[in-house]
Amino acid sequence: MRAHHHSHRGRPWGSWALALVPLALVVWVATGFYSVGHNERAVVQRCGRVLPEVRKSGLHFGFPAGIDRVTRLKVFETKRVAVGMALGERALGRKLDPQQAETLTGDRNLIVVSAVVHYTIRYDPDDERAAEKLAAYLFGVADVPALIRSKAAAALTAVIATMPVDDVITTGRETIRAAVRQRVQADLDRHRVGVDVTDVLLEELPPPQEVADAFRDVTSARADKEKVQREAEGYRNRVVPQARGEAHRIKAEAEAYAAEVVEKARGDARRFEQIAAEVAGHRRLASRRLILEALEEILPRLNKVILDDKARKGLDLGIFETNE
Repeated sequence: MRAHHHSHRGRPWGSWALALVPLALVVWVATGFYSVGHNERAVVQRCGRVLPEVRKSGLHFGFPAGIDRVTRLKVFETKRVAVGMALGERALGRKLDPQQAETLTGDRNLIVVSAVVHYTIRYDPDDERAAEKLAAYLFGVADVPALIRSKAAAALTAVIATMPVDDVITTGRETIRAAVRQRVQADLDRHRVGVDVTDVLLEELPPPQEVADAFRDVTSARADKEKVQREAEGYRNRVVPQARGEAHRIKAEAEAYAAEVVEKARGDARRFEQIAAEVAGHRRLASRRLILEALEEILPRLNKVILDDKARKGLDLGIFETNE
């Protein structure tokens, strides 16, 4: 009778177990649904093999967990790696560790250098091998930030070792940035890491304490020089257009005056030609006309006119006669 009681109590548990199997199966199948963010791309491994298609943003469905493994990557995000100091220490404003950041310059000066490397995951949506390259980033190197930090530190040391300390601290920063970026990118490409180095930002390079005042004086002098150059360029940019405008104005006025003089000379020449033609046929009449025109121009300027009877007799006034 007691055994019968135990078998009766065991039946509900068996029924529950059978009822949970379909539910567990549904939950397992539901793990095949996954979403990808708008700034993400996903690489899918099916039984360990990388599928050739990169999953874009949105909702997707694949095989359940255990068969498919989905790895999401923020391919549009700029990542950072600090050289000579951890990013957390940099954010807290802590000082650099000299053992990590000391570098020897080309003239054998020891300086403290730190930098921040900016990089992105290499991804081209039109590349048929995009999934393969993203898989190389995921599985080709165990620790990508550590590799980038190591390569950047080596490149920074190699570049600074070819430059004097004056250039490193003052005018050579852009040269260092470009050279380090190029070296790091070449090394990462050789390792097929699958990242693009976008920038290398150098932190402030403090001069040695022994010569800090001299470096500050040099920096101040260069700033003054740049200021004077900017002011001179500004003055030149103001004066040169004004001078060119004045030159154009004077040239235009000269050309207008020249055209006026030429036209007047041509008019006088035509008038002279007309008078010469008239003189050729009517000499006395033309002479009288010329004298009258001259008197008409001269007499209005005179305040007094004195006529001398004796002088009058010496004048050929016959030209004023009406009859030739």
